[in-house]
Amino acid sequence: MYLYACYRPIYLHVNPGSRTLASYALRNYRDNTRPLCSRTNVDHVANRYMISGGSDSRISIWDLNSREGQRHRYEIVAAIPPKKGHKYGISGISWWPFDNGMFITGSFDETIKVWDTEALEEVYKFEMGARVNAHDISSVAEHCLVACAADYTAIRLIDLRSSGAAQMLSSHEGTTVNSIKWSPTDPFMLASGGSDGTVRLWDIRRSDACLTVLNLENTIGKGVIGSVKDSNLRTESFSSSSTAAFSQVKSHRGVVNGLVWLENGKKLVSTGTDEMIRVWDLAPPFTRDTNTLVNFGPLVRNRYLQCINLVLSPVRDCIPQLLFFPSDTGDILVFQVLTGVLVRRLAVSLNTRKRTCGLVCRGSEYVELFSGNSDGDIILWEAEQNLQGFGNGD
Repeated sequence: MYLYACYRPIYLHVNPGSRTLASYALRNYRDNTRPLCSRTNVDHVANRYMISGGSDSRISIWDLNSREGQRHRYEIVAAIPPKKGHKYGISGISWWPFDNGMFITGSFDETIKVWDTEALEEVYKFEMGARVNAHDISSVAEHCLVACAADYTAIRLIDLRSSGAAQMLSSHEGTTVNSIKWSPTDPFMLASGGSDGTVRLWDIRRSDACLTVLNLENTIGKGVIGSVKDSNLRTESFSSSSTAAFSQVKSHRGVVNGLVWLENGKKLVSTGTDEMIRVWDLAPPFTRDTNTLVNFGPLVRNRYLQCINLVLSPVRDCIPQLLFFPSDTGDILVFQVLTGVLVRRLAVSLNTRKRTCGLVCRGSEYVELFSGNSDGDIILWEAEQNLQGFGNGD
């Protein structure tokens, strides 16, 4: 597996109010037939180390401050060889949000594992009993709960303090839960997407934890089920009529396989195998969770059931904020998230259509986007600061 950066500038038209994000350039790319790079993640503490996982179960830790010279090659500072950590491919990988001395991996071998970064040793192992599709850790919570989406209809919360299962959230009516994300502002709120075509919001403190199902038909703030009225999660009780309508509500006309929250926790972006991207308004003045009807155009390609990474540019670095979408065609589509305007298509090669399986954004002095492709390479798309003006250049 290789990590590359490239020299061909690709300009993104952004608001001049943006501080740093002017373009992305791909450096020194070459095609290699390597095991699938499934997932990538950058630590939030030092903003320096990236961890990647492949379909061969290989895990690598990269020092993003190690590149030198024109070749811009990065150093692997630690690695777990194939089959030494997990038996099968990595479906999710993430740093512990408060300390890069620990990271967590999920795998198709039906396990979640917690690792000591320095010793590179397994600390905990959780048998999930089904293939793990995704997991997530809250970046604002004091609890140590990992939310897991797997090939069954319930969401499982595992507690790292007790090293056991803490809670099961059951409500999805399909066969799998494909994606899951904690709220960036509320430590007790979850969003999940499943094969039943629904996006559900959860308050893990409640016995009836499912707060609402986001309804694609709800475009004027009059939903069918539940309500999220403010950040304290004051909700209406489910009535018998709303409960009866529960199974009729859909968020997508296909499997929901991607979720990302905006930083203020008031909007949620979802995508599904109906090849639609939807932006949901969860905040007042709307009294119900609302489909904002943002149109992202006809270029979205999303037919794989596997969970995909939707990535937002750091809000402080780009105005308007950008959504990076890994299309099945191999392109990374760059949209203005609140308008759906296509800003740019990032393509590694016109002759090579390798599916992008992992995305992560690193913001420090400038913005870097890392994409893990199905050829096993990790590609750096780098923002350049010293360009005069904006345009569409290759």
